[in-house]
Amino acid sequence: MTRVLVNLLWLVPGVVGGSEESTTDALRAVADVLDRDGSGGDVDIHLAVLEQFAHAHPDLAERYDLVVADQDGRDKRRRVWAEQTWLAARTRALRPQVVHHAGGVVPFVHPGRTVLTVHDLQPLDLPHNFRPAKRNYIRLMAARSARAADIVTVPSRFTRERVIERLGVAPARVEVVPWWVAPPRNQDTSEPFPLPPTLGGDRFVLYPAITYPHKRHDVLLDAFALVAARHPRLRLVLTGGAAASESAVQSRIRQPDLDGRVLRTGRVPGAQLESLFAAAALVAVPSDYEGFGLPVLEAMVRGVPVVAAAAGSLPEVARPEDLVPAEDVAAWAASIEAVLAESTDARNARIAGGRERAARFGPERTAAALLTAYRRAAADRVPT
Repeated sequence: MTRVLVNLLWLVPGVVGGSEESTTDALRAVADVLDRDGSGGDVDIHLAVLEQFAHAHPDLAERYDLVVADQDGRDKRRRVWAEQTWLAARTRALRPQVVHHAGGVVPFVHPGRTVLTVHDLQPLDLPHNFRPAKRNYIRLMAARSARAADIVTVPSRFTRERVIERLGVAPARVEVVPWWVAPPRNQDTSEPFPLPPTLGGDRFVLYPAITYPHKRHDVLLDAFALVAARHPRLRLVLTGGAAASESAVQSRIRQPDLDGRVLRTGRVPGAQLESLFAAAALVAVPSDYEGFGLPVLEAMVRGVPVVAAAAGSLPEVARPEDLVPAEDVAAWAASIEAVLAESTDARNARIAGGRERAARFGPERTAAALLTAYRRAAADRVPT
């Protein structure tokens, strides 16, 4: 029996963004495998978590043994210190064969064999997105953590190549564990969240993304301006928090060719985002850097047409026919208009194709890849 302790002390529920969803969905997938007829019965998994984890994810609390730290993680220094001290002590007491650090950092004190998850290498590849102190800290810790890990898991081939190139990790030590997206919970019984009244029943394009420079809101806004001139009842909805490009986005929205046509909501509750997905004419993802590309998969799972940039990991997730050159504004405008102009049959075929593509990123694939990483790390010898 291989005992695994998963370090989730970095996971402050509702704060860490898409990495919380991808990590918890992966654990759900693994639990399903472990619950079935012995296919994963050689692995025993425990979760090291913050005190509010069970409230945020009660289904996982029921399916796994929790090792709970006496803190909520809001004090980052105290949380980091707990990883160096409390976690090491609990590891020695539990004596797992493998410790999985799912948040991108291996603590300085790390008993046992180690699996490290790297979601992307933004601090190295896009340093302008980070304050100097945080950028330098993560840069140092990413390289040291990768050297300390027996196995490094990544969500895409793109991120695998970046880890091998930028961190110098041997290819044999890097495993792709692709993300998957669970269908919306209770989608058949829950009441839909009302759409913003300012939409007034208009068709709209949705882009769910924080306003980081690499998310390329600028490309989408310029393309949408071209489309909007020919579609007076079309709107663009931008969800997600504010970051370094927020002021530029706000300035562009106020220009005459977009005035009144773009709704910038900021962060929205999950139920409202589900309603926006359900009502959107299409989801646009112009980002030129993604470790995986979760919004593309979320849209396809929900039966929403997608137009995505042919950059980063997005070509691994989106269908080839849904990709657009990342910075080609005219191509973006043409692709959006093509989706809007489709007949019902053509739109249904596009949706079916997206769902078929999304099915490649199912829970069984995620669980099998993660369990393989655990078993390899537990083995006596891992290539260096």
